[in-house]
Amino acid sequence: MERFVRPGQTVLLKPNLLRKARPEEVVATHPALVRAVVELVKKAGGKPTIGDSPGAALAHTRNTLLKLYRACGLDRVARETGADLALEAGCQTVALPRGRLVKRIEIIDCALKADVIINLPKLKTHSFTLLTGGVKNLFGLVPGLIKPAYHAKFPDVDDFASMLVDICEFANPALTIVDGVWAMEGAGPGAGDRRELGLVVAGTSPAAVDLVLSRIIGVDPLTIPTVRECVKRGLLEQDLSGVEVRGETIEAVKAEGFRVPPGRRHAFPRWAVPFMPLAKRLLTTRPRIDRKKCVGCGDCERVCPVNAISMKEGQAAIKLSGCIRCFCCHETCPHRAIGLVRPLFQRLMV
Repeated sequence: MERFVRPGQTVLLKPNLLRKARPEEVVATHPALVRAVVELVKKAGGKPTIGDSPGAALAHTRNTLLKLYRACGLDRVARETGADLALEAGCQTVALPRGRLVKRIEIIDCALKADVIINLPKLKTHSFTLLTGGVKNLFGLVPGLIKPAYHAKFPDVDDFASMLVDICEFANPALTIVDGVWAMEGAGPGAGDRRELGLVVAGTSPAAVDLVLSRIIGVDPLTIPTVRECVKRGLLEQDLSGVEVRGETIEAVKAEGFRVPPGRRHAFPRWAVPFMPLAKRLLTTRPRIDRKKCVGCGDCERVCPVNAISMKEGQAAIKLSGCIRCFCCHETCPHRAIGLVRPLFQRLMV
């Protein structure tokens, strides 16, 4: 840790805190990992602060943050280790000098005040970007309720990935440490299943970390849009070489049969879409409300960036003709009441 933190520096530890969730739900970075990194930072003479902004359904307010840290077990970590909790609700619009797609964006204050950022993602699948890893985790630096606006602005997953890499290059974390002790497979990042891998994956490059994660879970790295974008920008070699792996070998820790979200192992060829007016309905995975689980909390309605969800008779209803398939509703539903359905035509093709 002394390589990355000098005495007296303010260090932001940025976990994945999608929503309020107990550690065993594997939605958030486990407090045990955060505690371990806090102790290493303190030993190196740094001043650790734990901070994030919640998923797109929640406002970035002091009260929301307090509840989030408490539910995820991080208030106890801060209390017992002496680390600070980032409770300020402010943000600033900043320039992204290296941004290719986004030139200005809103970033939470605790990230802007930090001398060093240490990125602490959770190893999870993602219904839109396929993987939540080093690059995607830094989207949490954008305040919660502002996130849907970027989903609406960039409904194409490649454009969205380009925006994520813009944020990653701006944040420039000194170290990325992934919680893969309990990972999430299947319908991630909020409704998947726990998979015990017993792994901690760390690296100085979020792009390289994601490349290694993809190989551990048995997914072609170039099917992950953020990895493709990193290759395009020269952050990774074209042939995906040049990443030195220390410790255990990838083969020794490979997670056989790791399940990805429905319909995300293969992508339908984009060139064909303009020639098929029914492609969106027939060939793309879509969200569906489980009436038995929906309690009418309204989180999905608040998070939908294109207002395609409304509450009817105390339950959510999705207008599929307006849905852009960003799956924010699926990602943030605390009751796992929104599933992802692969159309028959898509299943037959892939």
